[in-house]
Amino acid sequence: MTLARFQLGLSVVRNLIAGRAVFDVPNYRESELTRLLNLFAHIDASRWQGMRVLEVGAGYGRIGEVFEQLGFDVTSTDGRAEHVERMNSKGRRAHVLDLDQGEDLTGGYDLVLAFGVLYHLSRPDSFIKRCGEAAKVLVLETVVCDDLRAVLRPVTEPSGWRGKDQALHHLGCRPSPLWVEGCCRTAGFDLIRDISSSVANWKTGSYDWTPRGTGEWRRNGVNLRKMWVCEKTSPQTVLD
Repeated sequence: MTLARFQLGLSVVRNLIAGRAVFDVPNYRESELTRLLNLFAHIDASRWQGMRVLEVGAGYGRIGEVFEQLGFDVTSTDGRAEHVERMNSKGRRAHVLDLDQGEDLTGGYDLVLAFGVLYHLSRPDSFIKRCGEAAKVLVLETVVCDDLRAVLRPVTEPSGWRGKDQALHHLGCRPSPLWVEGCCRTAGFDLIRDISSSVANWKTGSYDWTPRGTGEWRRNGVNLRKMWVCEKTSPQTVLD
């Protein structure tokens, strides 16, 4: 274990002992900021004005809250009822949604925000397919594995106190970037932009890593991550 990951684990334990939730650990707040900075550095949000937004795997819904403050109509969801209750208590529109159960995502949404949730799913291909059925735009951010092929690596994730922000059913995955992009195309997104850059980096997350084809998903204690904006631009895919 590297010093960075040990310090992160120690920070999580301290916050839990103090009665704070895992999403209040400084590392999470940093990651929310850097990922939002990277997103808005690469898109013109005014193009999406008027779109109804569905935030999935929201945790406390802070990413969706930023979009709400920008004037978007946002519904936030999470697989854990306690997180949804927290959002509701703050006046947010939120409900429980277990993405691994194949639940329908349609509901008049135009844009899906999926930050840090894909790699916590056992059926990520099904999730991406449902995003394609539900929306015109998918903002997708996830941990990936460094494989030059289109591969999906299943992994078992922690449970108990260490699993508060991990896979709901303790089985996740580490997809390769090529696998993710292929699934997005199959789902009907014809414009797929990899907007990963150093702007999004934080202590335990890297976006400007160099592909080596090693299959690893963590390098020197830092998770390898990617961020995409996937859109339907042709008339046929939008109509579908």
